[in-house]
Amino acid sequence: MAEQDPRQIWWEQARAALAEQDWPLLEGSLLRILEVSPGQAELLDLLGHALLMQGQFTRCREVLEQALAAGSTSFWTPHKLGDAHRGLQRPAAAIPAYEQALQWGSDSPITVRNLLEVLHGDGAIKALGRLERLAAEAPQPWSWQEPAPWLQGAMDAATRVQGTALAEWLCVRGCPDPAVRAVVWQESLHRLDLPATLELLGGSSLPLERALNARIEALLQGP
Repeated sequence: MAEQDPRQIWWEQARAALAEQDWPLLEGSLLRILEVSPGQAELLDLLGHALLMQGQFTRCREVLEQALAAGSTSFWTPHKLGDAHRGLQRPAAAIPAYEQALQWGSDSPITVRNLLEVLHGDGAIKALGRLERLAAEAPQPWSWQEPAPWLQGAMDAATRVQGTALAEWLCVRGCPDPAVRAVVWQESLHRLDLPATLELLGGSSLPLERALNARIEALLQGP
């Protein structure tokens, strides 16, 4: 009876570890395979993922750069490289990595979300400028019910960054998402800018916003 190839055993172990999200076991299994078959871009990319999920950002960056040098064409490789740079507090290096992921055809909202978050960290103007370019490249009309990846990524970023600039940009263009809209009206309400709050809430079909609009209008009308 022929002895089973150790690489097959380690690969089966790696697949099980990935399914169970057992990142240390996945890392160890992939390292064993790469010892025998080094330089495989897909395996290096997967190893980078295991390291990223463990917060080993320096090693993750090194492995993902090896994956790119080995010929990886998956947009997830530069995307995860951007994540590693963020983990190392290197936002300037994360930006071109996310941009490369987009150039390679990323269809994940997370790529746009992370890029806008990094850009926003250096000021809302940069994030808004990039969002404008994404919008200009997108086919019309936009679907708010089934947002394209870039639009979903922008909506997700708007609820995660400090400030209302991204959310305001989206609301002006008709975004119906309650979480995005809440970023704007909660800020105007906090500033007691009731006219601005009413301007956003007026005509809303969302029960919470309609109820809040009615209460503010009643308050302004007085007894």
